[in-house]
Amino acid sequence: MKYSYPSRFLYLMINLEHTELPFWLLRNGNPVIRFRTLVDMLHEEDVGEVSEALEDLLKEEEVRLWLERLIPEFDLNQVHSSRETAFENVMGKLVQLGMRAGLQPFDNKTLPHRVWLTENNEIEPIEPHFVFKKSVLASFLSYAGYGSTKPVRDHLFSRLTAMNQFAINPSFETVFVDKSEFSGIPKTAQEHDLVNPELYLNQNFRLPWIYDIRGLAFCQNILENPTLKERCERVVSLILTEEYQNLPRSYGIAKYGERYYVLGWAVNLPGYKDGFENLTSGELLLTLEMMGSFSTARNSEWFQNAMEYLERFRTDTGTYLFPRELLTDKKDGYWIGGLRMGLESNRTTQSSLEIESTFWMTHIKRLVGLR
Repeated sequence: MKYSYPSRFLYLMINLEHTELPFWLLRNGNPVIRFRTLVDMLHEEDVGEVSEALEDLLKEEEVRLWLERLIPEFDLNQVHSSRETAFENVMGKLVQLGMRAGLQPFDNKTLPHRVWLTENNEIEPIEPHFVFKKSVLASFLSYAGYGSTKPVRDHLFSRLTAMNQFAINPSFETVFVDKSEFSGIPKTAQEHDLVNPELYLNQNFRLPWIYDIRGLAFCQNILENPTLKERCERVVSLILTEEYQNLPRSYGIAKYGERYYVLGWAVNLPGYKDGFENLTSGELLLTLEMMGSFSTARNSEWFQNAMEYLERFRTDTGTYLFPRELLTDKKDGYWIGGLRMGLESNRTTQSSLEIESTFWMTHIKRLVGLR
């Protein structure tokens, strides 16, 4: 598969030093980075070596801590919020730390969430944000490698079908409606636009949530189906437009029954409008990881500019050293917003920043090369 990268970027992609970076990570990384490098980048087939690396990984305090935080509670705030026990933050962090489908401790912890999605997949919306909640669950289960399971695949297919309906013939002038025609909007919601109810009939919102795209990006059953892949690319093309990127990140408010709720979370492309110089989180890295699954995104000006920006932080030895803001790790905040990027327990030294930066850049390039 050919990509239209600028010649300088193509050179950097195939530079011999880059091919040596996984081995540098094996020598210098902690058990998390060593396991992910061994399995995800080098595709090591030596069972003994992989088992030893996995054993070291499962001993890591951070891994054990985050596994304990994965609890089977399904109210909206426990699935979607900035708290450290919210499903989306725990799952994002655990996959980042090397957990994935097929690892028994992780399978045991995710089983209740997979069962809940199975039992609720065919149920009509019974509460506000019910479809959104299922989308968050399906998204991170797909990211973790459960995309081939029926409930995850079926929900992602349903969301793709809804999004594709808008993307086929997008009409941005119809996204919002005049609030004066609606009564009972609380003062706290007046700052938000009112989303056209025709776009979220039965809660199946026709514009993409960021969770939809992350789920689709890692669902091989969908990506390997030519018809469904074409639909994905159409939705991604929509996301890359200026009209879409100018939409509010929260989208706006929706009316469920007699009450109004913020729809949330549009697919923001960091650096798209204001450049990459003033980023304050790792959202750019997570978005490149996600969008790299789609050729439309990989070949876009935004994606290529983002990769060129990150190449500025290549060191003389061929490793990478990002601004610390790109690898922010906070105790409170949304993982999907790039606020929980830590891979090493001791992150105060420049060497830890170099190791994590090099891991992320090598990881993203690997995904670009494989897709």
